[in-house]
Amino acid sequence: MKKQLPIPVSLAVALFFALGSLLLPCAAQAQVVSKTAMAGAYSVTLKVLPVESFRGPHPAMTRDAGAQPNFINGPEHPNHHMVVFVRRNNKPVEKASVAISYRMLSPHRSGWTKLPVVRMHVTGKSLATTHYGNNLRLMAGSYEARVAVNGSRPAIFHFSLSH
Repeated sequence: MKKQLPIPVSLAVALFFALGSLLLPCAAQAQVVSKTAMAGAYSVTLKVLPVESFRGPHPAMTRDAGAQPNFINGPEHPNHHMVVFVRRNNKPVEKASVAISYRMLSPHRSGWTKLPVVRMHVTGKSLATTHYGNNLRLMAGSYEARVAVNGSRPAIFHFSLSH
């Protein structure tokens, strides 16, 4: 007598891969940082994302003003995209003077580094997607970032990254 399994093996394998495909994006998103704080009258949302492209056949970002972008294959070898979205009265601020600095807190403490700030928007989207920041290289550890908008008192953010 042949023993019958509760579900066919092929169905079990299909379910395994289907669940895996649902869980993988969650694991990849675990490294995305998104925190909001006030910098004077401005609401500032800091995001630390995977590195973004500014050139090539399908650039993700379009530079509007400010510093030059740190390119993906540039000498800095960036691995993250640190940006801030600035809002005032619940509306995006498309033109602001933004200063971003950051430092590692652990596993070792570093001095403050000023991020060259690019004003950019998502390619193919409106200026309502305007944000400020740049690609940079960050290692695993805990960080502190300070963001000032138009000379305001800075918003202070703490975040951690693991690789």
